Amino acid sequence: MKAIFQTLASVVGIPTLVASLYFGFLASDIYVSEAKVAVRSAGNTMVASGLGALLSSSGIGGGAQNTVVVMDYARSLDIIDDLREEIDLIGHYSDENIDVLSRLDAAASREELLKYYRRHVEVLRDSTSDVISFKVRAFDPAMAQALATAIIRLNEKLVNRMSERMEEDALKSARNEMDRAVERVRRTVHDINRFQSNNDSVSPSAESSALFTRVATIESRMTEARAELDEKLAYMREDAPEVVAIENRLAALKKQLALEKGRVTTGEGNLGSLMEQFQPLQLEQEIAQQQYAAALASLEAARLDAQRQKQYLITFVQPNYPDTSTEPHRFRKVLTVALFAFLGWLIGGLFWSALRDHIGY
Repeated sequence: MKAIFQTLASVVGIPTLVASLYFGFLASDIYVSEAKVAVRSAGNTMVASGLGALLSSSGIGGGAQNTVVVMDYARSLDIIDDLREEIDLIGHYSDENIDVLSRLDAAASREELLKYYRRHVEVLRDSTSDVISFKVRAFDPAMAQALATAIIRLNEKLVNRMSERMEEDALKSARNEMDRAVERVRRTVHDINRFQSNNDSVSPSAESSALFTRVATIESRMTEARAELDEKLAYMREDAPEVVAIENRLAALKKQLALEKGRVTTGEGNLGSLMEQFQPLQLEQEIAQQQYAAALASLEAARLDAQRQKQYLITFVQPNYPDTSTEPHRFRKVLTVALFAFLGWLIGGLFWSALRDHIGY
């Protein structure tokens, strides 16, 4: 029995005593700064405020994929490199005032720093709400808060870069179509301007309309003149001055009518030929303008859709400044060492007893 107690004291007592001395007097105080963030899209803006509104499925679900990306980045070598541009990680965690078991080697490699970082920066995800929780441990309260703030800021930049890239990709096709439509409109305007310059004609359509109006007016005046002539011949001689005047007027109208009609069908610059050349240009311009309007509408729709799908990193629990150290849990650590030592002693004793009985048998 005495041997049992001696073994128990050695196997359990010594580790427990060492753990008590270390956690009671040597282990450095650890300060923990906590923060909570979520990735959400602009299209899911809600009127309600507070944690309940932010965590609703309609507000968070769209950022599930980026949530995983944020978590991966927050535990990667990339964030280590980015953090070291702002914060002296090795300088803080390798400080000589930190106990030797908790201290980082001042000559630690990037990979060793990453392992140490992962032990001191905890990244958790709530699978039901896609909320990401950060628990940042440091040996100084200001450092804990500063590191947590820097981690969130870098992740926010990452989400913004991804959103901008997604928006650019979504708008690329619409912008290309818009560029083609603009180029087509410019080309049709250039062709019409060249036609007008070469033919000294602003709009054959308008000129044709004006010409037909003049022809109709002349024909109407000729009809009136014939009616007046018939009326005069009913009681006047053909050589009467009034009859001759009407006939001269009628002849002038016929000559003017022939001249106007000739502009439609004869000569190099006749309206018929100009209309034949101008109408395809006019049709092409109308189609180009319709294409431009459609491309503009598509671009605006794509821009609105991209804005609705744009995602942001929302911090709804800001990194706190820890007033007191909360780790290590000294009593719990000592109790854990004692428990494992006792279990080891118990299992070892049972094994030794079974082995001895087997040998004795």
